[in-house]
Amino acid sequence: MKSVNLIVTGGIAASKSKEIYELLSKKYKVNIILSDNASKFVNFEQIKTISKIFEQDFYNNHSYGDHIKLAFEADLNVVYPASYNFIGQIANGLASNICSLVFAVSKSPLILFPSMNFNMYSNPILRENKNKLLKLSNIVWIEPKMGKMASGHIGIGRALEPKEVSDIVDKHFLEFKKFNDKKILINVGRARSWIDKVRYITNASSGLMGISLRNNAKPHFKDVKTIFGDTDYIVNLDENNIYAQTNDEMLEEMKKQYIDSDIVICSAALNDFEVLNKVDKKIEKRSIENEQLKIDLKHSVDVLKELGKEKDKQYLVGFSLANDFDFDKAWIKLEEKNLDMLIVNLVSAINAKESEIKIIIKRNKKVVQFDFDNKNNLAHMILKTIHDEI
Repeated sequence: MKSVNLIVTGGIAASKSKEIYELLSKKYKVNIILSDNASKFVNFEQIKTISKIFEQDFYNNHSYGDHIKLAFEADLNVVYPASYNFIGQIANGLASNICSLVFAVSKSPLILFPSMNFNMYSNPILRENKNKLLKLSNIVWIEPKMGKMASGHIGIGRALEPKEVSDIVDKHFLEFKKFNDKKILINVGRARSWIDKVRYITNASSGLMGISLRNNAKPHFKDVKTIFGDTDYIVNLDENNIYAQTNDEMLEEMKKQYIDSDIVICSAALNDFEVLNKVDKKIEKRSIENEQLKIDLKHSVDVLKELGKEKDKQYLVGFSLANDFDFDKAWIKLEEKNLDMLIVNLVSAINAKESEIKIIIKRNKKVVQFDFDNKNNLAHMILKTIHDEI
């Protein structure tokens, strides 16, 4: 069963959050997280099916692990209503209460349902905070409705009704319903080829696309495994996130997970070439003759090609970094590596937060294009394209 954190902040619309809980709890495991001000507008204790309500006292009196666990375990965070204060807190990096702490820790998608007086909603500071949040990879902002406010005024800022909220949550989970019983394996980041004990060859890939794919996949798949090389982002090492430093290590770790995986996405920017003869100590500067150090290179193991040779049930997706969109080369690569799908992006995508991609699909010889966009949105569209093909 999918897990949802229902985060309720202070505002008149908080009174509708009980009905939202009742609708969501029929289909999902729901944790209720209340701000101090929310408790002035709603009382959940009358609902007998609720086993625990998480409030500020829980944050104050429990160990670090207890309230951090809340953030890590949920597949989705829903904030209803998202107040002016709460939006300001999370947009500016504050984690001073249990509600904002969940946002600061969680990597799961967060759907914000803002509700406030129309003058507050049109305030330039709120618009600035909204723009900050929409640059993040896991935020969905649902516009409030135009309507009559508690004050009697007419304007934008009215909260959505509970059934509308429930439908949006259902849509979030059902968009990728074919993934629910499947396992996905993703490789991420860049590899090293050691020159000597302290120096190595690598590339400028940040790992952002692979991490965006993982974050988008996490709420929808039965199991998500990541094999990661070096990245510019923190990846917590655990049984689902395994570090591989070189091409050979990446292949070894991928093979361990490959047989049980239904979908495999190879987004890592691995080395095409590696050092032929690694020096097993630091090369001393004084030892270099004529101030020239020559390094012989050889082809690295092609991880994607090796996985293609062993492909059985897996839907295998590869990435190709190219100087231009040369479809003749792309089709050759797709066939040679026994891929189901190849995603082509340009060298300008390296270490960038935005990119454009073209997706080549083997089954129907189809090419799908996604124009310049941030990598989180592209990751979502890649998964949607895979979902429609399997």
